[in-house]
Formats: sequence, structure tokens, C-alpha cells
Amino acid sequence: MASRIFGGANLSDIARSVKERADPSPLDRPGSGRPILAAAEMALTGKVAPALERENIFSVDPKRVRPWKYHNRTEGWYTRERCQDLIESITKDEQQEPALARKVTGDANFDYELIYGMRRRFACEVLNKKLKLRVIEADDARAAVLMHIENADRQDITPMERALSFQTQIEAKVFATQDALSEAMGLSKGQVAKMLKAAQLMRQASVAGLFADRSAVPIEQAYKVATLLERPGAKEVILQAAKNLAREGEGKRAPSEVLRLLAGSLDRSKKFTPVQKQYNVGAAKRVTVTRNARGKVTLAFPQGLQGVAPQEVLTAVEQILKDLA
Repeated sequence: MASRIFGGANLSDIARSVKERADPSPLDRPGSGRPILAAAEMALTGKVAPALERENIFSVDPKRVRPWKYHNRTEGWYTRERCQDLIESITKDEQQEPALARKVTGDANFDYELIYGMRRRFACEVLNKKLKLRVIEADDARAAVLMHIENADRQDITPMERALSFQTQIEAKVFATQDALSEAMGLSKGQVAKMLKAAQLMRQASVAGLFADRSAVPIEQAYKVATLLERPGAKEVILQAAKNLAREGEGKRAPSEVLRLLAGSLDRSKKFTPVQKQYNVGAAKRVTVTRNARGKVTLAFPQGLQGVAPQEVLTAVEQILKDLA
């Protein structure tokens, strides 16, 4: 079933339109008194209405542009290594696609904020080039939808980055409810709920500190650990396990391995009632069963097993397993 947002628009169609449509600068459109950004109108209504969105394209100093606070790329992206492809592309062919921004006021350090295009901004700053911006008027909800459309088919943005962005949008009331966010983004309610719960795990400082790059944290495993935290008594065990891992220098482990260890900490912490009991083995032999508080079970045959039929041993072991289960 195709994902739809406000007005019944198909999200994939909108994304394709945004990618394929190359709107010229308003300066290239004679007689257009109030140029529009078609994608913004399509994103929220499913149709294009003239003169609803102002669009202007400028070349600006990238240092005068700040990120939108709900941006879905983490800081780990902004290095020469991770932006090298874009740096080379802009060096060779200039900046082909403008970033999307809004005008800001009351900030002496910045004139614009980017809705999307932060890698382009970084590359232009490295190259000491002007950054091309498409400047629109849009509230936070519209900006969130436009950012999602722009990045919907990008493989380099991870599910956790999107989840963290959705979390900040919900907390800031950009969308009133999870359901409103789900509808706007064209995602199922269940999918958004899972993403938000997984992102919530990163609010636990002792857990978040185990990951050098939060964007690499797998959603499914993070969701599992976040769900385990809700069990009675589980939170203390898992958070203590996180502190133990931090002391061990956990940064060297892969995020999936860290989460596996956190989830397994509950099993490792289980306490067992100590047991010491004897069972008959056949008519003349006996076995002593000992279980310690950590669940380790030991079987001892003080008289040996000489003269005992194998089936008699199996019968005794089956009874032991049944009693200890």
C-alpha cells in the first residue's frame, strides 16, 4: 500500500517529483510576482497552488548558515572523509543542487538555517565557495516533511538518525502526536512507535555513551533493549551492565554487539535458589545434585556408575531436569 500524507498525496510520487523537477531561479521566470516551491505545496496538500510558497535562490557564505535544530544528520557526518565525494563533485562540476533553507532573524551569527543540505554546506566551507540556497517560508512541520522527502531514498542516512530526528520533533511539539507525525511522513503508526522507542534508549546517558556514533546503532536491537528496560527491575540491571561495559573500554565493540550484551545482562543476572539433593540411580546407586546461586548445576556419583544400566541414569537425569526447571 502506497504511503500517503496530508491531502492524500503519494509520498513516493512527491519524492520523485522533487528529484526530477529542477525549478529555475525566480529571476529566470519573468512576470512571476510570487514564485512558488511546488514540492512544499505538494507535500502538505497533494496539489500545487500558485503563489503559496515563496522561493528564492541565493549564493551565500556557508559560515552564515546554521543547521535547522531538527536536522536528521548527526555530527559524525561532517568530516572530510565522509564528505569527500561531495567535495570532489563540487570541485569538478560546482554545486548542482541548492540546499533548502529559511531566513532567520535575531541571530547575529547566522542569516539562514538549513532544512536540508548540511553536507553541501560543509563541502562549500571546506572549498571556500559560496553555498547555493533555495530559500522558502515554511513552518517546522512543513520543513520536517520536506526534509523527510529529500532524504527518504538516501541510503546513507540511517534509521536511527531518522528516529532521533523524529524524537526531537515530537518532544518539541512540531507534530502534536505520534499519529500526526506518522501521517505527515507517510509511515505506519507501528513503525514510528518502534523508531521513537528505539531513539528513547539514547536518552539513557550510560547507554548512549557506549556508542562513538549513535547513527550506527541498529533500530531493531535498540528497540529490544528499550522494551526490556520496561520490565520490573530490569532497568537497574541493564544500566549497571552499561556502566560495566564503559569501564571495560566498550568503544571497541560494534554497536550490535554492545546491544546484545546489554540485552543478555538480564539472563546473566538471574539469581537461583541453591539446591543440594540426592536421587536414586537404579536400586543401589545415588547421585548428588548441587545448584549454586548463579544456576550452575553439578552431578556427583559418589559410588560410581559401575553396574548401572544407561536407562537408569537417563531416568534419574530426567527427574532432576524436571525438578530444576
